[in-house]
Amino acid sequence: MAIYFKNYILLLIVFLAIGCEEKSIQPSIACQSNDNISVNINHPKAATIQAKLEEYIAKGIPGVSVLVSDDDGIYRVSAGYADLENNITMQPCHINKLGSVTKMMMGALVWQYIQDGKLGINDKMSLHLPDLTQRITNGNEITVAMLLNHTSGIYDISRDLGYNLAVVNDFSKSWTSEEILNYIEDKPATNLPGELVSYSNSNTLILGMILEKITGRQHGDLLKEKIFDPLGMRSTVYYDYSDDFPYNTLAQGYLDLNNDGGAIQNISQLNPGSGNGYTGVYSTVTDMYVFMNALMRDKTLTTPENLDLIFDSMRLNQRGSWKSSIGGIHDEYRKIFEEDMHAYGHAGGDIGYSANLSYLPHNNTIFAATYNYGVNLPSALGEEVWSLMEELMVIMAE
Repeated sequence: MAIYFKNYILLLIVFLAIGCEEKSIQPSIACQSNDNISVNINHPKAATIQAKLEEYIAKGIPGVSVLVSDDDGIYRVSAGYADLENNITMQPCHINKLGSVTKMMMGALVWQYIQDGKLGINDKMSLHLPDLTQRITNGNEITVAMLLNHTSGIYDISRDLGYNLAVVNDFSKSWTSEEILNYIEDKPATNLPGELVSYSNSNTLILGMILEKITGRQHGDLLKEKIFDPLGMRSTVYYDYSDDFPYNTLAQGYLDLNNDGGAIQNISQLNPGSGNGYTGVYSTVTDMYVFMNALMRDKTLTTPENLDLIFDSMRLNQRGSWKSSIGGIHDEYRKIFEEDMHAYGHAGGDIGYSANLSYLPHNNTIFAATYNYGVNLPSALGEEVWSLMEELMVIMAE
């Protein structure tokens, strides 16, 4: 997750800000997939998936794209619209913001540097960022592993009212890590380091800073160099709103700002702090599949031995709904799956977009989905998106 507002007064401010900022997101255009993916239009789950998407599009969700890859091949489909204002139908080639799916990609990036011997999973934060360590509660005891599995106890930036108000005051701002850190320094910890699983966007923000310290390079450039380019993820970009978005195949992002079931608003150009490790990747369901296939099946991003270490490190969060790991990979939907069934991956949410990316080992299924409606601010339609995510996951598990 990237941002969390505590009351609806802020929603009014957001609504008023929409018409005041210079747009860096252009209207969407129609697109056509030109990749080498062979799609099985007769996939046994095709009709069920299509019916489920149509059911939820009828409820008001603007657009959805889904890709499933299993022993019956690959099936991908879209429904609804990428751009409501210009009547552009959603297609699998449309790019969407992935929100916290970024964290799993950052985890894979961290492990590449661990495998190269440039970073240690048990390195303390103080080894690489000594000055920052003094500004973080319990900073001297926090390790790379704790940042990856959300047991650091570091205050979550996305729940800081002061930061959220600053974001609202300038939705066009491209935030630096150091600017964000000003809002979390010396804030109370949620738990002692290593004690509990407590989700915090601040963890991946700091991981990005560690990577930058040991390489002298921006973490977004490292993602491109080490993951996106080698895998041929040509429709994937790390974006921080410092310039115009580089593609015109980006789906527009929407939200019911008034939360009254009326018209939804296009909020694509609003930046809730993207591009600081915890969110910032934009992609298609096809590129998401390519990443997950390399990570979970081919095991080319993390060695099989290290992937086993990551799986063995899973820890349940306090609500019992998901498990964290030292690889940035979650074991999700624990309340709907039996103990021996796993959905390894990460969900993502933002104010105008949402996403799922999972691997289910029991039936060798990769599931990628994007939704151009936000779930990080409360709305009835956002609850429908969460329901659709869960129902699609049940279909994938069959």
